[in-house]
Amino acid sequence: MNDIDTPPPGRRPAAGDLAGRTAVVTGSAGGIGREVALVLAKSGASHLVLLDRDADGLETAAKEVRGLGAEATALAVDLRDRDRVRARLRPALRSLGRLDILVNSAGIADENAPDDEDTWLRVLDINLHGTFAVTATCLEHLAAGGRIVNVSSILGKAGKMRNTAYCASKHGLIGYTKALALDLASRRITVNAVLPGWTDTPMLRREIAAQAGEIGADPERMLRQARKSIPLRRLVEAREAADLVGFLVSDRAGAITAQSLTIDGGYTRGM
Repeated sequence: MNDIDTPPPGRRPAAGDLAGRTAVVTGSAGGIGREVALVLAKSGASHLVLLDRDADGLETAAKEVRGLGAEATALAVDLRDRDRVRARLRPALRSLGRLDILVNSAGIADENAPDDEDTWLRVLDINLHGTFAVTATCLEHLAAGGRIVNVSSILGKAGKMRNTAYCASKHGLIGYTKALALDLASRRITVNAVLPGWTDTPMLRREIAAQAGEIGADPERMLRQARKSIPLRRLVEAREAADLVGFLVSDRAGAITAQSLTIDGGYTRGM
């Protein structure tokens, strides 16, 4: 895998709200993270550093970003290995010169029993501690007026059976977002969280399939039932969540910070 690639000669980056800006996006091999990377590239970002543990999916996403005219650095790392994350990320950040945008989208949603310590530690290690490690590594490079967006979940505000680890990690991300926003306000860096509800991603479909297998149900029927519970009667598209992130990292959202914005088709009824 080539860590760094540039657009072919003669092709100029797209113009847009984010023209010339640089970004780090975690969890960018698929789902919301991949869509965020594409939204940023289409909006004119000049160079994206993409992180994910799925090396093949990451390289595919990097090629898509390059096809949109942006440079891409693909770093295949597991956020649980924080020393390796720092060792791979620091040289990439130095090559950027400055960082304008950080989007923390990496996460897992493994279910767990209340006494399942292994799953508890794994989920928090990726969703919360991994986010901290990436963010802490990026802070010295983040320019004044920069943007940080953390992808939490509607389960950052509610509970769910067999999800103590996931709920704790997503609640933690919201608290981290609020406090970090105050720490960075003097640098005019905004920090916000996006809280997706039922979102049509590969991760959601894997979760549904696993749950259906446990009870002998049809996964598609479970998805239909989920849609019926949403006032708009449909799942959120990953691109829609990415578009919200795109707004939050733009100049138009310069006065929005320490906020948690829900995108769920009305599922939580404004909770």
